[in-house]
Amino acid sequence: MRFEQLNGIEHELRAAARADDIGDFVVGVAVFRDGKLLVVRRVPNDYHGGMYELPGGGVESGETFAECVARELFEETGLRVRDITEFLGAIDYATRTKARVRKFNFVVEAYPGKVSVAPGEHDAFAWIDASALDRLPMAPDMRQTISALVQTLDSSHPA
Repeated sequence: MRFEQLNGIEHELRAAARADDIGDFVVGVAVFRDGKLLVVRRVPNDYHGGMYELPGGGVESGETFAECVARELFEETGLRVRDITEFLGAIDYATRTKARVRKFNFVVEAYPGKVSVAPGEHDAFAWIDASALDRLPMAPDMRQTISALVQTLDSSHPA
């Protein structure tokens, strides 16, 4: 899936969310390298502090999903998106301040580079496979998403 393809289906995704009375959107970004998935740990004093998650964050007003994917990955990890390769689906959840948020998850191919977590938001990162999943603290919905991703690590998610 290219940025242009994502922009083509974004209208449909937003319309479906609005039909469900959801107007707040978040993206999750899955990056694979050497057969492992990148996860980042939230700082202790934040919402879900100490929990691991996919990089990602809120879609800003006027921002496309593709722009948000690229911005959030860079802001949270220092990595740059080469291509968005898959749309993984969406999950709905509540936050401390919003009754319903829809999170759209994507697999991306990132340019090579060193991971550098965003200070104040994350304090660690890990490249994980299925064997590491149970050792890391995660929110239940994130564990389900990440579990599905690491269980499918294969040639479709090359380094």
